[in-house]
Amino acid sequence: VYRAPVKKSSYDDDFRPTLLLSKKGKIYYNTISRDRKKLDICVADINTGETKVLIEERFNTYIETRPLVLFNNETEMLHWAERSGWAHYYLYDTDGNLKNQVTKGSYHVEEAVGVDENSRSLFFTAHGIPKDQDPYYEHLYKISLNGTGLTALNAGDYNTNTSLSDSNAFFVSNYSRVNTVPMSELRNSSGKVIM
Repeated sequence: VYRAPVKKSSYDDDFRPTLLLSKKGKIYYNTISRDRKKLDICVADINTGETKVLIEERFNTYIETRPLVLFNNETEMLHWAERSGWAHYYLYDTDGNLKNQVTKGSYHVEEAVGVDENSRSLFFTAHGIPKDQDPYYEHLYKISLNGTGLTALNAGDYNTNTSLSDSNAFFVSNYSRVNTVPMSELRNSSGKVIM
């Protein structure tokens, strides 16, 4: 069952159950075959019990998954898949109709960390975009949901670990290599170093 992401401002040491992804009486969930080669992303109506398969993934290899991202008043969703042999995000409406591929290219998208609905932008982490550095180094990127304007927000020849604010306005970028001292920066959503 897909759950709502926990906001950074809500983090504490106490246990709090996570909420369902939908606030409109729906349960989004996935089913996967025992051999992990068939994945269905489904939705169920809490009131009627009606279920519907929205997205089907079929591969000859093991299928990995990431959390479904629901946004725009629950009319759109982002689905992570390795259809092209690379991990990317695909934009769907909540009836399961593909709108467009958001990220594309010979790199691996790790996860979505935020969606700015006003600018229709996706913030995500990825590996292997800069071809002149270690492909395992992770960085934060921003892209328009129509698939244009890919922007590196914390570029550098380092591996980074980022934490984006709930507002998507700022993020902390911790970065280092095995032969450097770890450093931390506060940056805005355009990647400009604030502190």
